[in-house]
Amino acid sequence: MEEVSTFKNARKKPKIIYEDEEVMVMKAPSDEELEEIVLSIIEDKGKPLTWKELRKELSGLVGEDRLRKTLLKLIDRDLVVEMIDGTFGLKDMEATYVPRKIKKRVRPLSPKKFRVKWGPLIEARGSISAAIQYLKEARSKKLSSTAVN
Repeated sequence: MEEVSTFKNARKKPKIIYEDEEVMVMKAPSDEELEEIVLSIIEDKGKPLTWKELRKELSGLVGEDRLRKTLLKLIDRDLVVEMIDGTFGLKDMEATYVPRKIKKRVRPLSPKKFRVKWGPLIEARGSISAAIQYLKEARSKKLSSTAVN
């Protein structure tokens, strides 16, 4: 059976309890291991991921409550940033990330940190949607002008 791609860069891989051609059973990771796994997933993808994408990557290994708790810890320690469009990225990704247009913006996972990070821009633009549009346009222009030079 092939190795699960989610854990290729994690220093501590989950312990495999049973494996055959069709099934692999792993021990659930500790909280520290889960934090490392989440960070490595985002780093491997190279871009911020939505809640749905993270949940899909970790399906069958951890539940939504543990994932939410882990993301909150990582956000509180400033290792992960909740982007303006609701995706989750590593600390320095927000400077160059072009936000996605999403159908429905859910409330922030960490409202206090979200307000500190994005509040002034949202207030200046009048809404989250307008702030997202502004960032998309500004960063797209910046990327295109960098490509021309």
